[in-house]
Amino acid sequence: MKKDLFLCSFSKDALKIIKNNKIGMESNHFCISCNLDDENFDDTIAVVRRDMEFCEIDDVSRLFIHGPFTEIYPQAIDPKAVRMGLDRLEDAYRGCRELRAARMVVHSGFLPIMYFDEWHVKQSIEFWTEYMQDKPDDFNIYIENVFDPNPEPLVEIVKGISDPRVKLCLDVGHANAVTEDKDVYQWIKIMGEHIGHFHIHNNDGSGDQHNEITNGTLDMELVLRCIDDYCKEDVTLTVESRESSDSIPWILEKLSGER
Repeated sequence: MKKDLFLCSFSKDALKIIKNNKIGMESNHFCISCNLDDENFDDTIAVVRRDMEFCEIDDVSRLFIHGPFTEIYPQAIDPKAVRMGLDRLEDAYRGCRELRAARMVVHSGFLPIMYFDEWHVKQSIEFWTEYMQDKPDDFNIYIENVFDPNPEPLVEIVKGISDPRVKLCLDVGHANAVTEDKDVYQWIKIMGEHIGHFHIHNNDGSGDQHNEITNGTLDMELVLRCIDDYCKEDVTLTVESRESSDSIPWILEKLSGER
């Protein structure tokens, strides 16, 4: 399988690994919302640009942005909370334009102890449709599962939005830690061609540990085979292991077709 590979910037020695392996970067500097406040905005953009320069990234096809996620709930019951989320994501879009970045990962925001699936789907469709209504054709978002216990509502959301710029980001580690009645391989099959991006890391199923790819209960060889079988050829992958010195060589070998 041939896929574009990225590494999250929070991984240990990420910038050196990205540079040495000539892979892409998924920048996490926008994740914490206050980094996008007016007084911090220019400094945050400067940090991302320095990271790109160090990694010798001069083509934005090698750049993903992970958007802010703290207290952003598309399905919030309070309209003011919804508006706050939209406003903060507009800050992130402004940052993407500064960097000429065309791809941003966003969290679904679903809290299963708080919201019903039907409400979550309905409000998320409205939220993301409103967010994308004034965005250019070259700007894409990828809705990521976090606490989501099932893949079907996420599929309903992107189907309801019905916009080729809105796809899913399947975080296989999150799914492995949260879901009891479906394994990750079923998630991939169910989401299928609605997936545009993956977050790849492993855990023992008890929590979101962001381990190296081969350290956990997920069979990553099988994950990659399922991606080949059920997803579009242009899906992209970000390794999200806290340490990735073993993960990157392992997955680069698999992506080269030597398996």
